[in-house]
Amino acid sequence: MLIFDWTLLLMMFAAFILSILATPLFSKLALKQNIVDLPGAHKTHLKSKPLLGGLAIFIGFAVTLVLFLDVDNKLLSLVIGTAVLVITGLLDDIYNLRPVLKLLGQTLSASIVVLWNAHLYTFMIAYFARFYLPEYIVLALIIGWIVLIINAFNLIDGLDGLAAGTAVIILAAMAVLSVMTGGNPNILGVQLIALGACLGFLVYNFYPAKIFMGDTGSMLLGFILANTHLFTIKYPFDTALVLGSMFIFAYPALDISFAIYRRLCLRCPIFQADKGHIHHVLRSLGFSVRKTVIILYLFNFCLSAMGVILLGLNLQPRILFVIGVVTAIAIGLLFRWLFMISERNGVNS
Repeated sequence: MLIFDWTLLLMMFAAFILSILATPLFSKLALKQNIVDLPGAHKTHLKSKPLLGGLAIFIGFAVTLVLFLDVDNKLLSLVIGTAVLVITGLLDDIYNLRPVLKLLGQTLSASIVVLWNAHLYTFMIAYFARFYLPEYIVLALIIGWIVLIINAFNLIDGLDGLAAGTAVIILAAMAVLSVMTGGNPNILGVQLIALGACLGFLVYNFYPAKIFMGDTGSMLLGFILANTHLFTIKYPFDTALVLGSMFIFAYPALDISFAIYRRLCLRCPIFQADKGHIHHVLRSLGFSVRKTVIILYLFNFCLSAMGVILLGLNLQPRILFVIGVVTAIAIGLLFRWLFMISERNGVNS
């Protein structure tokens, strides 16, 4: 087990302070430059809100990381990849980039980290070699997974405090896992620094939000979470790894999966924006924004805790099989119930 160092809490606090100080500054800058999120058909807020909150998270994260941690090659690649993604998100928040350009920036940032650290994924490469998949295909799949999580977090950023709070819960789960499994102290530091930066921003972003993180922030959070998870895991590629990872990222993964499922059922374009995400469905049941976010926080907490259990304990294969079957059935029933509610309450229209 990793010995917990109190300087880790100092790092988290430093990131929190930097983020909480930077957020109102970027809010004023966004208003001055008219970089705001306007109300719209697929949005829940009724007044314009300043963007650029993602830059405050980035400042709290990047500055604390460089000041407190020994920036080795792994962390250097993460910082560079993060900077590329932040630039992409910032351009999108200001100029509303075409989806293909946005995807290009996401893929470039993910590729920097994965290809720079290809040696870390040898256990995955060895596993897929059994199915005659070459190394470059496996690395491409890892890059694709990171891009998927980036976009999943982009999609759940639809209610005040939802994306930032979800990131806090997942980062806390990852930090617990790092301590349990004797992970790299640097990676634990990254997780706690990111957690602190998110908490500082959440002070201004929880309902009623004074500022939004924009694509700069939502993509940044997905990127940090996906990469630090890959840096943390050290297990053989097996059922426990897959199931545990699924539970840790369950809410954003379920939301993007449900969006695809619902759009296929309605024969709508998969990439068409709408108000049919899980948080929209809960809102249609009469829950306030605050209650909806708290419900999803609790949902996230339970799922992340289950992920920690699956990744941190050596469960027998038959138990993992049962958990996998029950999970698949539960997802199917959940999607069907959500779709029925969204149809009944006119969310899909």
